[in-house]
Amino acid sequence: MKTQRIPDNYITIEDKNSIKKQLKYAVLCAGKDVLELGGVAGKFVDMCLKAGAKSVVSIDRYPLGPKVIKYDILKYFKDTRKKFDIVYARHMIEHFAPMDVLYIMKQTYKCLNKGGMFVIVIPNLNNIAVATNEFWREFEHVRPYSMLGVTQNLEQTGFEIVKVSQDHDSWDNSWYKNIVRAIRSVIVGIPYESPDIYVIAVKRKPGGC
Repeated sequence: MKTQRIPDNYITIEDKNSIKKQLKYAVLCAGKDVLELGGVAGKFVDMCLKAGAKSVVSIDRYPLGPKVIKYDILKYFKDTRKKFDIVYARHMIEHFAPMDVLYIMKQTYKCLNKGGMFVIVIPNLNNIAVATNEFWREFEHVRPYSMLGVTQNLEQTGFEIVKVSQDHDSWDNSWYKNIVRAIRSVIVGIPYESPDIYVIAVKRKPGGC
């Protein structure tokens, strides 16, 4: 399958530390049918299958690997009738306008089996470097989203929030770095948080929203 040429300003989130960053999410997929939104090069597909996932469907507008299907996410939800146990969206919703994000949340709820999980990873706006510089480097970003706004809208869609946490694997989490950050926090008066933050939401009731 041929992949579409990506725009010159496109910056992939797949890097040398992708496996470390995503491993904890992959282990949740053991024995599950998984949908990945924004799969890029397909590293998460390999990680899920290695962890024992039953099946993995990965889609992206600009796939960079043969294991990722070229598909617009909004269109995919209109076309698919498949049900999943986990939907995984890492650094995806910030590429969409608010109304599209709400649509994705609602359609994810519909395509999940009862007890299914929706895992969302987003840039952490409480990280100074992310909020003031890193987020804005990628021209495909539409707007940042606060985790409070994400969780509130997930709950309104019908999800139950089971975990919200900084993703400490999204940066160097060594003891030395943490001490330096703690000192900086005291001096500056602003807490240093990891670049990414994630939420795990669960569909408790059967059917659509």
